[in-house]
Amino acid sequence: MNATLFRKNKGWLILFAAPAAVLFGIVIVIPLFQTFYYSFFEWNGIRTEAFRGLDNYRKMFTSREINTSLINSIVYAVFLVVYQVGLGTAFAFILTQARVKGRLIFRNLYFIPVLLSVSVVAQLWIWIYNGEYGLINQLMKALGINWSQNWLNQKWTSLLAVAFVEAWKGMGYIMLIIYAGVRNIPEVYNEAAAIDGASALQKFRHITLPLAAPTIRVTVVMCLTNGFRAFDTTYLMTGGGPGIFTYNLTIMMYEAMMRKVDYGYGSAIAAFIVVICVGLMYAINRATQRYDRIYE
Repeated sequence: MNATLFRKNKGWLILFAAPAAVLFGIVIVIPLFQTFYYSFFEWNGIRTEAFRGLDNYRKMFTSREINTSLINSIVYAVFLVVYQVGLGTAFAFILTQARVKGRLIFRNLYFIPVLLSVSVVAQLWIWIYNGEYGLINQLMKALGINWSQNWLNQKWTSLLAVAFVEAWKGMGYIMLIIYAGVRNIPEVYNEAAAIDGASALQKFRHITLPLAAPTIRVTVVMCLTNGFRAFDTTYLMTGGGPGIFTYNLTIMMYEAMMRKVDYGYGSAIAAFIVVICVGLMYAINRATQRYDRIYE
């Protein structure tokens, strides 16, 4: 039936899909191919100087920043998944329970950080993390706890502190996506489970999670790719410091292009990020492929 409908309306479907396809090609596909192309050249952003072959990639993998940048990007991405998908799934489950009052208010409150400007959020948390007069250390002092941290000036605390800010800001968006997926689950499954005497947690574990798995998979991919593409929050809060403790792949790419004016080398780093993100998407899709047939 769908094939027949497509054949009958093929012209109209192509006409309406064409603008989006053209825009996608101009904004995404063409720049992507250009990035891979220029990664093999010495390029200053205006004129191509010489063909380098794999030299840009060799330079990247032998640089002193690559290990730190790659590890930091992995930690950052995993932190986003654990925090955003974990809390987002828990809050989505809570907000779908009939006994919870004020669900609309809570849902909107969780989404407020998403609406805030990145620069505003960065400045807010820089103040909260301040080692001398920051809110966290002042709260510890007020509670009589003789413990303080210079959050943004130590190796691991600086990375985790910045990752927490990114996770806190975007959690509401991930939660709403999961919430929408949970709400789309046919209620008949939960009603049948309730008749059989299943508790709310049992319904969540055996019905909600498996049926919402395709939606959760999308959010996991989003969090992982956002972790490897993260730039603005980290750069505004630490600039990659102290030293290179919060360096990641995108800051490494930015420094190559903007500070060193080596766009060929920067394109190689960008291409590496794209390969990682595409590889993660493929691996996650293959690992969760069985959930796509759950309604069959």
